[in-house]
Amino acid sequence: MILALDSSQNSGSIALKQDDKLLYSSYFDIRVTHSETLLPTLDQALKLCEASPSDLEAVVLAIGPGSFTGLRIGLATAKGIAYGRKIPIFTFDSLRMIAYQGAGNSRQILSLIDAKMSELYAALYDSEMNEVLPPGLCKLSDLGSWSLLNPILLGSAAPQAAQALREAGIPFSLPLPGQYLTPAVSLLGLLELFPRTEGYDFETLAELEPLYLRESTAQVKKRASEMQL
Repeated sequence: MILALDSSQNSGSIALKQDDKLLYSSYFDIRVTHSETLLPTLDQALKLCEASPSDLEAVVLAIGPGSFTGLRIGLATAKGIAYGRKIPIFTFDSLRMIAYQGAGNSRQILSLIDAKMSELYAALYDSEMNEVLPPGLCKLSDLGSWSLLNPILLGSAAPQAAQALREAGIPFSLPLPGQYLTPAVSLLGLLELFPRTEGYDFETLAELEPLYLRESTAQVKKRASEMQL
């Protein structure tokens, strides 16, 4: 049984898969912290599937970029399970997870997450989920210089990007309502496309860190304050 876990943004999601069968998928976007939702949701999922933590053989995690707090909680949860069960954690970046929703359409996929402070986390993929431009931090105005070929826009920052591309005269498509959702089941799909064979390794898990792509707001403000002294 494989557990997929995403807490990289305000929303969260988990999924359970056994062999080739999806057993459980849950998406939640509620006003409580991931520390209050992830483990209760997993506990409920295991009970509904008549399973236990001992049945888990691997964890697939969205490693970032995204919410700093959400990433830390997700990784801590995944590590706790992995250490306790001595199972591996397989990671995929959050932007690739989002892009999976548009895979197979013979179109470029522009994956976008609102990074706050007038910035975006963005990456560009082809229809087979290969990177055209890797995950990075950018401003809306930067998108006009990308080699975009009528992409599908996905992710929390898709509406802002749509306005910027419209003003730049660059064609694009937006998903239908509800297709913005990025359930953790997408991580299971990515694991099918990009199989992983690593086993449990304590040192590897200990060194695993979230993919932040930038400093936190608190770090930026602290550095700015120090420069003014």
